[in-house]
Amino acid sequence: MSTMSSPVTDATIEAGRRALLQGWSTGAEPAPIFVRASGALMWDIHGNEYVDCTSQAWSNNIGASHERVVAATARQAADLTHLRSNYHSIPLLQLAAKLTSVAPKGLDRVSFCLHGSSAVESAMKIALKNAVAPGPFLALRDGYHGRSFATMGLSWPHAENRFVPLYPSVIRVPQPYVYRSAPGETEEAVVARCIRELRDTIERAVDGHPVALIMEPVQGNGTQLDFPRSYYGAVRELCDELQVLLIWDEIQTGFGPTGAMWASDLYDVIPDVLIFGKGIGGGFPLAGILVRDGLKGFDAGDDALTFGQFPVSLAASLAAFEVIEEENLIENCRVMGEYATSRLREMQNRHRLIGDVRGPGLLIGIELVKDRETKEPALKEVVEVYRRGMELGVIFGETRYAGLGNVVKIKPPLCVTREQMDKALDAFDRILTELETDHV
Repeated sequence: MSTMSSPVTDATIEAGRRALLQGWSTGAEPAPIFVRASGALMWDIHGNEYVDCTSQAWSNNIGASHERVVAATARQAADLTHLRSNYHSIPLLQLAAKLTSVAPKGLDRVSFCLHGSSAVESAMKIALKNAVAPGPFLALRDGYHGRSFATMGLSWPHAENRFVPLYPSVIRVPQPYVYRSAPGETEEAVVARCIRELRDTIERAVDGHPVALIMEPVQGNGTQLDFPRSYYGAVRELCDELQVLLIWDEIQTGFGPTGAMWASDLYDVIPDVLIFGKGIGGGFPLAGILVRDGLKGFDAGDDALTFGQFPVSLAASLAAFEVIEEENLIENCRVMGEYATSRLREMQNRHRLIGDVRGPGLLIGIELVKDRETKEPALKEVVEVYRRGMELGVIFGETRYAGLGNVVKIKPPLCVTREQMDKALDAFDRILTELETDHV
C-alpha cells in the first residue's frame, strides 16, 4: 500500500530504515509503518487496525485527521503556506485572540513556535529577561521538558548522557511522589517535605537567586504522575514569597486531556508563564507560550523563528478549537477517564503487577511493579505490554524510552469511544494475566 505516486517496495523500506538516524525507541522494535488514521484509530501498511492510546505523542488530541482540520489546512495552504515572522497573517491574529480569551486569567500575551522544546526555551528566555538576579533554573525530579540542549538539561537524566557540557545551570528538587514515599508517610507529610526542600533550595542551596521553577502539573514522560492538590497552591505561594517565577509546562496537559482546558484551570493555579504544544495544533506542529501581564516580553531578535508562525498550523488550531467546543470533547474526556480509571482500579485488585493507578482525565498511568512490598519497577513487563498490545491491536504508551520506564500510559484522543476504550482495557487485562502466568 502506498500514498505516493511510485510504489513502495520492501527494498525501499529496508533502505529507508538503514538510512534513518533513530532518536527514539520503545525497546520493542521494529516499528510498524502506519498509513492512515482517523479519530482514535490507526491502520498500518498491512491493513491492521489499532486503538491509539498515545494520541501519537499526545498530539492528536481531538482525534487524527479530523475533517474540519483537514479542510481548514487545505484552504489555508491554497492561500498562504509561509510568512516571515515579522509579518502578520489572519490565522495568526485570530488564534492569538482566541488563545488569550480562553487562557487562565492574566495570561494575556502569546508567542508561537512549532514544537515543544522551542516553546520551553522561549519560556526560559522570558524568565531570564525578568529574573530578580542571575542564577539557575529549578526543575522537578523526573520532569521532562524536551530534547534540545537546554531542555534536556531540565529533564530527567538520560542514560549514557554525552550532552551535559552544554546544559544550562539546573537544580532538581523532589516532587511529591506519594506512591514511592517512605512507609507510613502521609500525603500531607509528603507535600510538606517537598515544599520545605524547595524553600531550602531557593534560600540556601544555590549560587545566585533561582530564575524560575519549571514544572509539569502532571508529569508525562518521566512518571505519568499527578500531585496532591495542596502541592500546587503551596508552590505558587512559595514562588511569590521568594520572588521566583513559576513556569508550567502544559505541552501535554493543555487543551483538554485533564478534563479541563488547562491544568491551571483544574488545579486553580495561574503560573507566570504557561507553555503549550502538542494537541493545540489539531495534529499539526504548533507550540508556544502564554505570558502574564507585567512581565517583560521579547525584544527584536530575541525569539525569531523562520517557521514560528506557520499559517497552516495556526489554521489547524483554530479548527481544532471549534471541534473541541462543538463536539463537547472535554466532557467526553472526563467521562471516559473516570470509566477507564474505575476499571483499572478493579483490575488492580486482581493483578499483582499493578502498583498504582493515576490520572487525571485521560492522562492515565499504571505503574507496574514486580513486588508490591518492595515496589521494584517492572521494566521488562512494560515493554511486553507495548509489544503484546500491538499484536492485539492496541498502542499503549510507556514512560521514558527503550525499556527505562515502568509506567504504562493510556492517553487516547479526547474523542475515544466506550467501545474503543473497552478494547484497550480488555487487551491490558489479558496481557497482565499472561505476564503473571509467564513470570516474565
